[in-house]
Amino acid sequence: MCDTVISEPIQKIQKEIPSWQKRDTVFAVITLISSVLFVDWSVFGGFNAGFTASLLLLYALTFAYNGGKSRHIGAFSVFCAAASVGFSAIFSVYNDSLMNLIFFAAAVILYGISVAGIFGGDKNSSPMLSILNTLLVNPFDKMDIPFRSYGSYRRENKLRGVNRQVLAGILLSVPVLVVIFPLLMRSDAAFEGLIVSVFSGVGMLILKILLGAAASVYFFSMLFSVKKNLKHECTDIGSTEELRKIPPATAVTLSSVLAAVYFVYLLSQSAYFFSGFSGILPKGYAFTPANYARRGFFELCGVCGINFVTVSVIFNFTKRGENAAAPLSIRIMSTVICIFSLIFAATAISKMIMYIGFFGLTRLRLMTSIFMAALALLFIIITVSMYAKRFPAMKCVIICFAAIGLITGFCDIDRTVASYNVNAFTSGVLKELDIDYLGELSDSVVPYIAQLTKSDNESVRDAAYHALYERAERLFEMNGDKISLKTDDSPSKYNYSRENARQIIQKDIKQIIWKESERVRAEEEQAWIY
Repeated sequence: MCDTVISEPIQKIQKEIPSWQKRDTVFAVITLISSVLFVDWSVFGGFNAGFTASLLLLYALTFAYNGGKSRHIGAFSVFCAAASVGFSAIFSVYNDSLMNLIFFAAAVILYGISVAGIFGGDKNSSPMLSILNTLLVNPFDKMDIPFRSYGSYRRENKLRGVNRQVLAGILLSVPVLVVIFPLLMRSDAAFEGLIVSVFSGVGMLILKILLGAAASVYFFSMLFSVKKNLKHECTDIGSTEELRKIPPATAVTLSSVLAAVYFVYLLSQSAYFFSGFSGILPKGYAFTPANYARRGFFELCGVCGINFVTVSVIFNFTKRGENAAAPLSIRIMSTVICIFSLIFAATAISKMIMYIGFFGLTRLRLMTSIFMAALALLFIIITVSMYAKRFPAMKCVIICFAAIGLITGFCDIDRTVASYNVNAFTSGVLKELDIDYLGELSDSVVPYIAQLTKSDNESVRDAAYHALYERAERLFEMNGDKISLKTDDSPSKYNYSRENARQIIQKDIKQIIWKESERVRAEEEQAWIY
């Protein structure tokens, strides 16, 4: 489809190979080194402080490579860069493995947005298209351009002969070293030990280098495309009117039918539909707290998701008039759908809050509530964008979701769950506490589990000690009286929550081990009796 709308000047641009400079050579090497460190510190380092350091290194490389252009970066790109670093900093503080993938994706996406400078750079493209081009299209579609540009540079500067001579020398040295190394190793035990120790991790080193090299090709291709202002042929796709095929009457009919169904739905449940807002169960209905709060929650989430897709399709792909504005009927009916969606979202959240009040927090309950709140905010932004012509909807979406993500990350889902449940149980709001569930969460919960070891309830106290012992098995090597750390103390693997958990457990390790031995002994005695 794109080929039919590419203009002749754009096709000419695609055939041109940008000139290679000595600066590009330097930064290509730096990108390779940085990418290897990125892979080592992030992927193999377990997404700890190393990821934060590697991303900062990547940003330093980016701004240095762009040179003087970096001072023209817009405020939005600065925000995206700061938010990206903020997401990476979460890995240094908390170690929630479930959320790490989300925060990693957010950091990378925001990095791409900040690099592109999409709202101050290519003004002819839509923001979303610019993001896709920067992160996905150009790095792969233009991956050969840096190599072709460097090839032209070598031919112009007659460097091929020298490079070939150096490469020939390296290749000839390989078979010689294959023969020499075994002889030297047999001649001296100390040299043999040195070579064995060096090459014991050579396989992992080679893997890191290969992965780093692949990552460097991606990053440098992206930076090279941005710096040389290379554009993908689908970037300037022509008028978006060509994509608007839905007749206004069809869109109005669809939204009217949905609105009528939602109105009947609310009317049929008017006696108890909003009971969740007051935190009390509706009278006269056979609802338990559990089935009322859970009844329809995920279904309402699904309805809101469908409404979002429906409104987006209607508003963006319905035929428009001469002034390129959406018909008033479309905006009104889309607004109605958005209002119903906001009601559903608020109701679902109120039900979940009541459910949490009865049964406590879990990771899923908290995450779904945050998701519904974010979806409600998205509907508000969509509604505003329908009536405000110059409203930067995409900017607002990115800023709001980045802010929600950062707040969620630094509040720490697991710590929030543990803090609420333990405090609610201690104060008597919660009648029961699932300590086994808390023990399955990240290291952030250790301070709250340790708090339960001072409980007046013996079963709670014993369960807390057992959870701490299981955590100690993950963090320490325990062989009799010898206790040592399982992982190394390299700065790239530092994590505050893990270190704090280690200190808390290590402080009371003897008591924890003794309590566990008492528990095991009691279970064995009970099993012998039966």
